Amino acid sequence: GNIADYALNPRNDAQSPLNARGVLLQSPIESGARAVFGKGVSIVGYPLDIFRNYTKIHRILCPVAIVHGTADEVVPCANGRALHSNCKRPYRPLWIEGHGHNDMPEREVMEYVREFVQALRKGGPDGPYDLGNRKK
Repeated sequence: GNIADYALNPRNDAQSPLNARGVLLQSPIESGARAVFGKGVSIVGYPLDIFRNYTKIHRILCPVAIVHGTADEVVPCANGRALHSNCKRPYRPLWIEGHGHNDMPEREVMEYVREFVQALRKGGPDGPYDLGNRKK
């Protein structure tokens, strides 16, 4: 598995935060219930939502890059935006205008990945990273 799977996996909730050099999330789910029913999902549905990633994203201690299509009808872009706003160390996101869940332009995404990896390499294992926006 990958670090994001580990950090966001409900089975690992009791474990300590996990650190890595960087994490890239493509079209991430903020919450299973919110992805299906929208932000207005009631507290009644909370216990049934096993993908409450919005409560866990802060556990990823390394820089997080997010790629999401603005026309994504499978996992609305609002999911990626919400996760990005709650990252401890957010990297400049890539919101791809007019693209959905399965039609990301490969060249644009790969260029973004290359830039992210280069930013991580510049900083070394402990930073500083050329991230554009960083939260404490």
